[in-house]
Amino acid sequence: MSQKPIIYGAVGIVLGFLGGVAAGSAINGSKITDAVGRAMGPAQEAASQAASSQQAALDGLSERIAALEAAMSEDDGGEDITAALGERLDAMKSEMQTRLEDLSARTRTQAEAVQGALSELSGGMQEAAQMAAAAVAARAAGGGEGASAEGMTVTDPLGVGETAQFADGQVRAFVSRVDPAGGSVRLMVNGEATALGSGGTTRVALGDGACTVAVMGLDDGKATLGSDCGVAASGGSEEGGESEAAAAPAEAPEDGHRAGEVASLADGKLRVFVSGLADDGSAARIAVNGVQTQLVNAGESVEVETGEGACTVTVTGVGNGMVGLEASCG
Repeated sequence: MSQKPIIYGAVGIVLGFLGGVAAGSAINGSKITDAVGRAMGPAQEAASQAASSQQAALDGLSERIAALEAAMSEDDGGEDITAALGERLDAMKSEMQTRLEDLSARTRTQAEAVQGALSELSGGMQEAAQMAAAAVAARAAGGGEGASAEGMTVTDPLGVGETAQFADGQVRAFVSRVDPAGGSVRLMVNGEATALGSGGTTRVALGDGACTVAVMGLDDGKATLGSDCGVAASGGSEEGGESEAAAAPAEAPEDGHRAGEVASLADGKLRVFVSGLADDGSAARIAVNGVQTQLVNAGESVEVETGEGACTVTVTGVGNGMVGLEASCG
């Protein structure tokens, strides 16, 4: 019996599933076509080979039966020939059953591979849709203007895999994907995934309240982020914030560094990461040759052991969103 109906039925089920996916999403037709082509290629080739092999076996069986029938008509020993024919038919039946089981296993494996490829494609399409929607929403709401940097800590441009820290490390924004052409970026903010367009913002819980992380701009495959979480973490009231804003800001230290920057000091022996700045300009949170941060007041120093001896890092001043650093060794 030909196995083509079984093969065609399996392929029909897979094609029906593909049709449902394609009808449900019109995000990127070329991606769907390429992915389906790659996924269906092995299955179609295996099905074609299996069908050809089965058909050849059936043709061979028909020729053998015809030869036996011809021999029976010419020989008087019909009973012996009948017995021999029965044995041959049993052997062929067993062989055909083995081939059918092998075909079924290969078809099932290929169907699972197609289903896995389609699931992966569906996830990628969903993420692309979210990023595209975020970019469109940001452009429509913001009229092409970025988020205001007033009252925010702004980072340097960050590439994929880099993390921005705000509010002394209580808020962490990890850049997982940047789409300059689409004008959007995908972030993990304190473990929560969000897709934002240039100028878009997201709210994040902080203490008893909430603060904002914003995409200040996208350029050259990097995202510049900003946040007011440092202000929210201080716990001050709106009136207190207004009085602080009215006060004259401390003068920026010479050759200062902003939050999120890394300073190389003492001929490269020390790498100082500026995690955050106190709102009142009294201290800076830094990490020296590692990830462990500590709060250092302006004018104070910390000692660090290196392979070449003890070194000292001094916070010379904090003001205007920048921190001054000096270091000496030996």
